[in-house]
Parts: sequence; C-alpha cells; structure tokens
Amino acid sequence: MLECNLTDPQAVGRAVKTSAPDQVFHLAAQASAARSWTEPALTYEVNVTGTHLLLEELRTNAPAARVLLACTSDEYGAVAPEDCPIDEDTPLRPLSPYAVSKVAEEWLGRMFFSAFGMAVIATRAFMHIGPGQPPRFATADWARRIALAEAGLQAPVIRVGNLALRRELGDVRDVVAAYRAALDFGSAGEAYNVATGEAPTLEETLLTLVGMSETEFTIEVDPARIRPADPPILQGDASKLEHATGWAPKHRLENTLAEVLDHWRSRVRGGMEG
Repeated sequence: MLECNLTDPQAVGRAVKTSAPDQVFHLAAQASAARSWTEPALTYEVNVTGTHLLLEELRTNAPAARVLLACTSDEYGAVAPEDCPIDEDTPLRPLSPYAVSKVAEEWLGRMFFSAFGMAVIATRAFMHIGPGQPPRFATADWARRIALAEAGLQAPVIRVGNLALRRELGDVRDVVAAYRAALDFGSAGEAYNVATGEAPTLEETLLTLVGMSETEFTIEVDPARIRPADPPILQGDASKLEHATGWAPKHRLENTLAEVLDHWRSRVRGGMEG
C-alpha cells in the first residue's frame, strides 16, 4: 500500500509513477463541512490544491487513466423543497468552505477534461452512512452514544444539532458501487448524482435508531452542533446515473441503521469504546 500526502507535489508524483494507474478513485479529502468552518485554509489546500497536483501528475505520467472525483451534494446548497429532488442541472450554491472546495475540485476536473482530454468524471454523492463511519458524523455519533448508554458507560443523553434538516442517508456500499459504475460507464467531463431519492428528517432518523434500543433516552439540542449555514433539504435524483450505468441503490435505510448500531455495540462490548 502506498501512502501519500496529497499536498506534497513530490509525494504525489512518486505515488502516480509507482502505481501507473489505469483507474483512479479520488476520495482523499478534508471531508467535514463542520471542520471546514474552523480550518478553511486546510480544506482548500487538500481538496483544491491537492486535486490539482494529482490531476497534473496524472496528465504527465498516466494520461490515459480514467479518474473519478468524489464530490458532494453539498455543492447544491439551499434548494427549495418544491425544487427537489435535485438533478445535475440544478445551480450550484455552496454554503460552506467544504462545499466551495468541492465545486472547485469538480471544475478542476472539467478543466483537465476540456484542456487535455483527460477522462475525468465527477460524482455528487448525497449523504451516506455505514458501519465503521467515525463518530464525527451524526448517525455514527448517535449510535455510539446509544451503545455506551446501553452498557452503562454514559448517561442516556444524546446531544444534537438541527434535527429539522432533511437528508438522504444512503448506504456506503451502494455509493461504492455507484463510483465503480460511474467510472466504468460514465461519460468523461460529466457529473452524476449518487442518491436514493428519499430524504427523511434527521429527527426521524434519530428516532429510528433510538427505537432499536430498550433504553430510554433524553435528546438535547447543543447550539455548538448547529452550523452557520446548512441546506434545509438535500434530496437527489440519480436517474442520469441509472440511465448511464444501470446502477440503483439496494440497501434499506432501516437495515443500514441497524448495522451501524450493531457495529458500535460490538465495539463497546470489545472494550474499544468507553
């Protein structure tokens, strides 16, 4: 396995020359919208400058490689509920430094496609979850807290941000399959939504998780968990990807949430959390 600092031009060059890739799935990023507000410079350095360095090295040393840029539905920003589900023609109005960096990343890909003919494809993945996701993400944090409370290791209190937000919560395994399909069958220079088409409120999602436990929980709003700007709804239309590749999501949200909770229960039982 090769490790590489994406902001180090020499390291990126060595990685590309050593691997000589035919396909590149570019997922390396500062991927937290919340962190992007406190560390915007880092976010731009990794997501924008790092992507430029990677594409330039690929142009020089692996120009025939097909490249997937894993971008985000956060690029769409605030969209009125009546304009949902969102398709790829929806204007991009990013509301966080992270989202801005991903818009820039996508346009870098289009520039390298237009200027040099590189086979660069972008995906705009809507929110997705799965076992193993770190607890800086909401559903993983909630599941971890439920598991700890069930084991008597912390109080049965879950602190939350804005639960009125409506978000898709696709399964990460479906998203991985979408990335593969987009890179294999998508058209260079195009962007594709990766979406389920369903966007429950975060409150509905939390209550589904809590309902899987016999422990009684108190839910408290923590102002520190509310971001300066957050789209009220992100609900996508993935018909473009489906028509191009045949991809469709296969996992049900309730089943994925149960697996996330069981993952944290297993960690707590194994003494890996406390």
